[in-house]
Amino acid sequence: MPRLVLGIETSCDDTSVAVLSGDENNSTVVSLVSLTSEAMLAKWGGVVPEIAAREHVKAIAPLVQIALSEAKISINDITDIAVTSAPGLIGALLTGLHAAKTLAWVHEIPVTPVPHLWAHLEAIQLTAKVSYPYLGLLVSGGHTLILKASSPSEFEVLGQTLDDAAGEAFDKGGKIMGLGYPAGRKIDELAKTGNPDRYSFPVSLLKDRPGKMSFSGIKTSIRVFMEKNPTAHLPDVCASYQHAIVQTLAIKVQEVRKLHQLGDLPIVVGGGVACNSALRETFTRKFPEVHFVEPKFCTDNAAMIAHWALRNPTAMVAFPACLSLDAKSRMIEKPVPHA
Repeated sequence: MPRLVLGIETSCDDTSVAVLSGDENNSTVVSLVSLTSEAMLAKWGGVVPEIAAREHVKAIAPLVQIALSEAKISINDITDIAVTSAPGLIGALLTGLHAAKTLAWVHEIPVTPVPHLWAHLEAIQLTAKVSYPYLGLLVSGGHTLILKASSPSEFEVLGQTLDDAAGEAFDKGGKIMGLGYPAGRKIDELAKTGNPDRYSFPVSLLKDRPGKMSFSGIKTSIRVFMEKNPTAHLPDVCASYQHAIVQTLAIKVQEVRKLHQLGDLPIVVGGGVACNSALRETFTRKFPEVHFVEPKFCTDNAAMIAHWALRNPTAMVAFPACLSLDAKSRMIEKPVPHA
């Protein structure tokens, strides 16, 4: 009998609730509703954890009701709940987790704690069938990871950033350019009419550390550049800056493929930055076997959370043991820069 899963995602600044129907082999998105705090957080120039958590508190109950209404069901029809448990902003995570545990307590149903990072890549299976193992590139505002996925729950880290994430480089670089927050989409749009070869920004090679990358240097370079060239043609600046970030990602994926002899594996690209048009064009050209998560499932969303729970039934925690679940702000520690 198919499960009917209520998914809850509150790891950062997006509150999202979804209902999915299915089992570990097939799933259908019945409803998906999300609310972002971007407009409010823009005046602060980025995510403020306490503000994000308060916005989740206000949004979570109405969104649950809307998701159930759009699915044309009641909470009594839900077989189990899936909720992001790690990683993320701890206050934001706890808001979603407490909502899930409250519903579980009232209705005596199980809860699946979902690792947000794995869910991002596994979202590919919502719209395509990609065989295992595959090589995954997860690019978001908080993480940049290259992983080998052997199953829906088995992921091995083969490469990662030593400092800032690619998405953070986009947002903070855009802020320096005067584009406000969030800036990733604005850089992408402006870059479409710019020349990526007009200016030179550093590509993170780190040749002695395959798979390792750094985006702190490019942020420094854009700050110095804008101080010296305040009237530079912004579309060219955006195109050149974006080009350096995308080239870094492509080079590092190729390094990992060669080092670990994974050249025949399909590649899956997920996370918010996977929506970037230059990234998609470059990877499609360089890696014919690449698959991109659908844009609507790239950003933080509850559909990918419920979907991961459906694909991993053994991760479900029965009632009442699920009431003891907790959240963790981190899943993967960043390596020592000189290791």
